[in-house]
Amino acid sequence: MFLTSWLVDNLGSYQLLFNASIGLILFWFVSYLLPKIKRVRSLPPGPWGLPFVGYLPLLQKNNEYEDLDRLAKKYGPVYSLSMGKDTVIVVNDWNHAKEVFKNDDLLARPIGFGNNKHGVSFIQSSGAHWRDHRRLSFHVLHDLDQVRSSFDDKIKTEIQQFLPKLGKGPVKNLYKTFLSSATNTISFLLLGHGFEDDDPVKQTLIDTLMVSSHTGSQFGAFSSGLRPRIERLFMKPILKKEAPVNYHEKTKALPKYLQNEIDQHKKKQTTDFDDYIHGYLQEQKNRKDSSGNVPFDDETLRANIVSLYQAGSETVSTTLVWAILYLIQNPDYYEKIRGEIASVIGFERLPEYSDRVKMPSTMSFIFEVHRIASLVPVNLFRVATRDLKIGNFNVPKDSTVIVNFWTINHDTFLWIKPYEFDPTRFLVDHGAKSVKPPFLTPFSGGERNCPGEGFANVEIFLYLVSIVQKYKIECEPGSTISFEAEYDSIRRPKSIPPLIFTKI
Repeated sequence: MFLTSWLVDNLGSYQLLFNASIGLILFWFVSYLLPKIKRVRSLPPGPWGLPFVGYLPLLQKNNEYEDLDRLAKKYGPVYSLSMGKDTVIVVNDWNHAKEVFKNDDLLARPIGFGNNKHGVSFIQSSGAHWRDHRRLSFHVLHDLDQVRSSFDDKIKTEIQQFLPKLGKGPVKNLYKTFLSSATNTISFLLLGHGFEDDDPVKQTLIDTLMVSSHTGSQFGAFSSGLRPRIERLFMKPILKKEAPVNYHEKTKALPKYLQNEIDQHKKKQTTDFDDYIHGYLQEQKNRKDSSGNVPFDDETLRANIVSLYQAGSETVSTTLVWAILYLIQNPDYYEKIRGEIASVIGFERLPEYSDRVKMPSTMSFIFEVHRIASLVPVNLFRVATRDLKIGNFNVPKDSTVIVNFWTINHDTFLWIKPYEFDPTRFLVDHGAKSVKPPFLTPFSGGERNCPGEGFANVEIFLYLVSIVQKYKIECEPGSTISFEAEYDSIRRPKSIPPLIFTKI
């Protein structure tokens, strides 16, 4: 009797609570769930992921591009993924990639992209900061390109000093060997001088580049916005890659050294420039009394230098490593390049970059290395600054856009037998000319392409031809070549056998 009376007395309160709960559920459904469902339905097709973390934990660690390629075969040229809190649009064919490259609303970087102890460079930034610094960097590099003969001479001098080191015995770490030399050539461009081999600053640069390229791929950034408990539960064992224990110890001296270089350049008090720092400081001086909001300060200059070192020396060194491995694996192409050297250059003088015009087999070999190795299998991520379309596919504002170069470089609609190494695919006119098609973009495309592309092309050609001109290349007895790759910031061979360079 008491229970019945209590229920009757409190029924109204429970009804009110029930109605309020239903109201809250309906409000959540209308204000949050319906728009989310509508947004998801408007996106390109794609796989379902897990709650909170999306598809991110399902990607292979350090081989994410292979999973993107597999999904492209299932979902088509453009598909969508949920990556943590981010919506990601993946572009997998050339026709849609062209639209990405030319769209001014796809030039931004994700918030926080590339933040590090060295500051934020123009390669990592967006908006006015990126545009002004990119404009200056291209202007400086273009002006330096006008005096390329001087730069070419410095590269050739560096190569002359570098070549004898290859013949001193088995090269145990080919990547580091190339990086040691490529660091010098990019230093001519950025600092106006190179380094002696025993200079501790040079070793600091090499150490910084070696360890910074092994601290995880850019896909790890998608986990940064997750709540710590979710990140620990799902992401750390899957995508997180801890920096080497000596990372900060090895790199802490670099900002201090670069600032010293900047200070020394400031003391020269010159209006001319023969390196990147001088060009930047001249712009810094011109803007000193302006009211612009874009900082042209020493911190950004240091960050720009670090990024250009990474983009220049790492790319060149890794491309050359792949090239050497493919030369060993394909001795017939080694002989073709030797044949062109004999007829165009001879074996006494060092090559000139202008020689490439008469060396179609050599250039085709380099193009094929770019294609099949795909150093940058996906582009540096971009963000849509408004709602837009790529082809017929909706791309909502703030979504991340990834161009899948790996799939494009292995697309059977563009390449015959794309998984086979075949430089002849670039030869025309019965082998008399080599042509690089527009859909081969090893340095990306559009306004966010690599600013050092021209200089990288010079270095790759001159180093490769100079080595083939002087040396026969073999694996150390008992060693074998593997083309298995690992992917951090770029795609590089997972293991490199000791190599013997025998002077011819």
